[in-house]
Amino acid sequence: MKREIRRSLNAHKMTTKECAHAHLKERLCLPEWYGNNLDALQDCLGGINEPTRIIVRFTPQLEISLGEYGAKLLRVLRQSTEDNENLRLTLRNWL
Repeated sequence: MKREIRRSLNAHKMTTKECAHAHLKERLCLPEWYGNNLDALQDCLGGINEPTRIIVRFTPQLEISLGEYGAKLLRVLRQSTEDNENLRLTLRNWL
């Protein structure tokens, strides 16, 4: 069994859509062609073929900073973990 890769996201660094997608691209090691939108994020997460855990720190901050877009981003992360057996999601309210 392969060792699980861990990717950590910090919601405090996702204060705008642009900052959020830059942080997602960097921390999740998304490809150069990543389209900086939620559809592209879902496509990229669907293609992960190694056991990977995504940890989101300070989760409530996403909706505080991004409003409905933050809620949609969380839905994409949750849905991607349901659709891709290689993904796991951990949401933390703190560090």
